[in-house]
Amino acid sequence: MRENAETLFVASEDMATALNLLESIEIEVGFDSDDPESIEQAILAVEEAIDNRLVGYRGDARVESAILRVKFEFRCAILDQASSDEAGDEAISSVHTLH
Repeated sequence: MRENAETLFVASEDMATALNLLESIEIEVGFDSDDPESIEQAILAVEEAIDNRLVGYRGDARVESAILRVKFEFRCAILDQASSDEAGDEAISSVHTLH
């Protein structure tokens, strides 16, 4: 029974590490706000960076859920930034840091 408790403790530490990595992610992406393909490529680049950063922590349902949540938040941030760029007079090509 003691062995199982230690295993659970290690899993909890790994999960905490994974969640800390997710919460501290900062990614810089560039995209053309007028080009849907450019926006989608920026989203895919962010998702790939998240996947690469968390590769050693995949498989736990709680971590997977957190990864999906963070990817969704980044997607929304990119789409919000793209729509606000379209409304303003900013340069078409821009770089955005998301965190």
